[in-house]
Amino acid sequence: MPSGVYGGAVPLSGTQERASAFLLAQAEQEFAEVRHLMRFSREAGFTGVSEQQCGDIFARATLAHLFLDIAQLLGRTELAVLFRDIARSEADYIARSKVANRSGGWSYFPGLPELPPDADSLAAALSLFARIAPEHVELCRKAVEIVLAGADPDGSFETWIVAPDDVPFERARMQWAIQNYWGTGTDPDVLAHFYHAIWLSAPDRYREVVRRGVSKLIDMQQPDGSWRATWYEGPAYGTGLALRLLQELGIANDARMRARRFLLDTQHQDGTWGDDASAPLQTAFSLAALSEMEPGPASVEISRGVRALRERQLANGSWIPSPWIRMEIGRATGKILHVATYQSAVLTTAFCLRAVLSGSQ
Repeated sequence: MPSGVYGGAVPLSGTQERASAFLLAQAEQEFAEVRHLMRFSREAGFTGVSEQQCGDIFARATLAHLFLDIAQLLGRTELAVLFRDIARSEADYIARSKVANRSGGWSYFPGLPELPPDADSLAAALSLFARIAPEHVELCRKAVEIVLAGADPDGSFETWIVAPDDVPFERARMQWAIQNYWGTGTDPDVLAHFYHAIWLSAPDRYREVVRRGVSKLIDMQQPDGSWRATWYEGPAYGTGLALRLLQELGIANDARMRARRFLLDTQHQDGTWGDDASAPLQTAFSLAALSEMEPGPASVEISRGVRALRERQLANGSWIPSPWIRMEIGRATGKILHVATYQSAVLTTAFCLRAVLSGSQ
């Protein structure tokens, strides 16, 4: 295969070719690198069979979405087909990973009895199925209705899905952990993700509930134009999730313009966003949001950001992993016992490749 060309169709830059090769190699290893290992001790009250829990469902659902985006950006090429086929296979994996004994659907650490299924994981699964595997959408229907049944009139809802028909003992364990470790409240990042997912899956059916949810989301925008994510590092990811929903619905132009101004104002002179540790992901998130708002020739700011990402790519095609998920353990009691973070070279690279492709259109 000639350098820079996949399938003899579309020439790729060296950056894009190396990143694609890295990601395809990781797919051959079933994305082992994205597994999130975390210890939940019995001393703290957790009752998992093992104190060390492993989760990869949310990460792999997110990767599948990124692979679909990358495939779309690559156009009609053999490489795009490869990325799309992997995303389709991942959708089947996510479908098989639904928690069997709880109605809420998918849990970040499925082996941890005290961790309920959550609306963020549900949204990742549902939107993936809507995009590539519609035969699995029905797996999400009951969990979606549980979330909506518990929502307030303004569209806000709790992230954790503790279903009325869950086994009482398990409900008690989940409620104990919510009250002592996970916390309650409406999280804008989850709100944006969930309403985007149900809109993708059935826009006519959920039009009115999405409208209410979007109104609540707009109310949660910060004075500086951003949305502050509860579960993610930095402001760019939550802002991007909110912008994606508003942009696709074609509403709330003022809120979108404030968010755009926030993104432009927080870009550094070297083209990046974030600090040294978070620059790859914060830059990729910011570029994705700006590119979606500004279709057509790349702006000066987007071009600077793409150049900054190209300069930071490693020789093996990846980018240094940046913190993505941020969990404040104990926030429910107001006493943070531990801040758990998660990062992955594979996810960082997929986010960065999507940003480079979208910013180079």
